[in-house]
Amino acid sequence: MSQVDLSVVVVSYNVRAFLDHCLQSVKRASGGLNVQLIVVDNASQDDSAAMVAQRHPEAILIANHENVGFGRANNQAFEIVQGEAVLILNPDSFVQEDTLTVLLQKLRQFPDVGAIGPKILLPDGRFEPRSMRGFPTPWVAFSYLSGLSALFPRSRLFGRYLLTFLNSETQNDVDSLSGCCLMARRSILQQLGGFDPDYFMYGEDLDLCYRIHRAGYRILYTPETRIVHFKGESTRRSSMDRDFHFQRAMRLFVEKNLSSQASFFARGMITLGFALRSLEGKLISVLAAIAAPLADVIILNLLIYFGRWVRFGQPEFSPTVWLANGLYSLFYVAAGVALGIYAKRRFSGRYAFYAAGVGAILSSSVTYFFHQWAFSRFVVLWFGMGMILVMPGWRILLRRWLRRTSAGARPFWGQRRALIIGTDDLARGITRQFQANPGSEVKPIGYLSFAEDRVGSILDGVPVLGTVDELESLIRTEGIQEVLFSTAEASYERIIGLIQALSIRSLDFKIIPREHQVGGDEKSLLRLELAGSGRGRRFGEMRRGFLFKK
Repeated sequence: MSQVDLSVVVVSYNVRAFLDHCLQSVKRASGGLNVQLIVVDNASQDDSAAMVAQRHPEAILIANHENVGFGRANNQAFEIVQGEAVLILNPDSFVQEDTLTVLLQKLRQFPDVGAIGPKILLPDGRFEPRSMRGFPTPWVAFSYLSGLSALFPRSRLFGRYLLTFLNSETQNDVDSLSGCCLMARRSILQQLGGFDPDYFMYGEDLDLCYRIHRAGYRILYTPETRIVHFKGESTRRSSMDRDFHFQRAMRLFVEKNLSSQASFFARGMITLGFALRSLEGKLISVLAAIAAPLADVIILNLLIYFGRWVRFGQPEFSPTVWLANGLYSLFYVAAGVALGIYAKRRFSGRYAFYAAGVGAILSSSVTYFFHQWAFSRFVVLWFGMGMILVMPGWRILLRRWLRRTSAGARPFWGQRRALIIGTDDLARGITRQFQANPGSEVKPIGYLSFAEDRVGSILDGVPVLGTVDELESLIRTEGIQEVLFSTAEASYERIIGLIQALSIRSLDFKIIPREHQVGGDEKSLLRLELAGSGRGRRFGEMRRGFLFKK
């Protein structure tokens, strides 16, 4: 048997479809290399192990009967790896065709490099800042947790954790890489004993890189090749307490790798940081709870003011008028509380309409029975009609806007307009499936071809609108919300490049693997979606992100 160049280790937990896609990308990237593929399944409940045995029989499968954690599962594979180097890869990732070769060549080029990692992209094409990181020393951790790093990302003083002052497009020596895609020399992993088994999840990659540094080796980040990481798919499918494991991992790293004095100080800083984050979360919860009733009260008083302005010009507001305004607002808010529009029905237009109706009836009743507050029937009528229209209206519009800006959501009306990249049998089969499903959320507008001679043709009633080079202009002119890539015709390198180029646009991207079988439920067909831009989820991302998040 010829010598193994590279061992690829994938630890999986309940991400069957992602794992399948990941392994397909690894096999496409293995050209010219003798690759040993090892999959460790941490007691998945979605038949991941059976899928690997059936669809990827060349992989060595280790099927655990319990979830032993990320580090321990990798260590099981490290005991049998035979490659010159070992690539640790998350199952919710896919690699370019050149990723394995580029990383291995870099290791061979620089004998003093112990581990290397690629440029990691998020599903919407943005750079994943955890591609390269600094060690969470007390000051680095405090700068990150306090938000100073987000306020001053280009500062070498405050931006040490995510190394935001470094250029992600240049090769850099860094403290640590992300464990979602990290290639290390087999000899070093054996020398260090692999991952520290005391870490269950989070932190084991930082700890490993720290020990590689201490052994006298460099850690290298290179943007010459890229991967896409879906990020956190396994933890979303588990009942594990992520915050507990995150905090435990952070404290464990400090205790194991810093001196006792620094460790004591760091634990204090970390405890303070988590306390501040907890306080921030509670304040956000309080603000979220009062935001809707406060908005309602402001809108209601604006309605009353506008009605009085129309009726009386520039009216004077006596204490009696202010009391009446407050009473009318109170009627609506009280009805809203009773109907739950400030709790689980916060964005329900229907129940806001009911509350507005109750508020209008009570307001009219007061003016009927208490004539001293009946300062204008016109104002009361205007107020009642305004409540019935405006209060449900702003909720409906806000709810639709939120749905529109979240990944995978429908537009305000109708189906999501989609472009299909590729004109092969797989792309055409997907289009036919959409057409056959009357309830589909996706409407294929057209194909984009990799060859000019197909432009203008009609495939299954859907036109080939242009070539891939025209993608950006067609997205703009056709009002596209979704782009689907058929990997039967497009390389992963080309797909990743297009996704990165379009990262500034609010789009959803979906990947259909080459070996995927067309048929069945649409949601099952597109389980491998790159969860779209989701612009609203970006707010405060650097402030709230996990230090140890993969």
